[in-house]
Amino acid sequence: MPTRNTEVLKEILQSLEISEPHALARLENHFQDSLLVVAGNENDVAQYAEELRLAIIENERGPVLDYIQQYRLAHITIDHVEEAINTLYPDRFIEP
Repeated sequence: MPTRNTEVLKEILQSLEISEPHALARLENHFQDSLLVVAGNENDVAQYAEELRLAIIENERGPVLDYIQQYRLAHITIDHVEEAINTLYPDRFIEP
């Protein structure tokens, strides 16, 4: 029976190449009181940075996600990306 975390847990198990029949059930039991969410990815950071006209290179996208994760948000918004980039990488505004 699927739970709120089934899809995320399946993706984790697939990435680890684990096909043990009881692994998913054990993880779902362990996280039964939690909501695991993939809030965003590096592509979201790049897209929002472009919309905000903030310069950010590929290897800076991960640290932006790391900065945002401290707030334990369920979804990354353009405002979160703006705050993280401006805090971690000041003076990145691209003049028109």
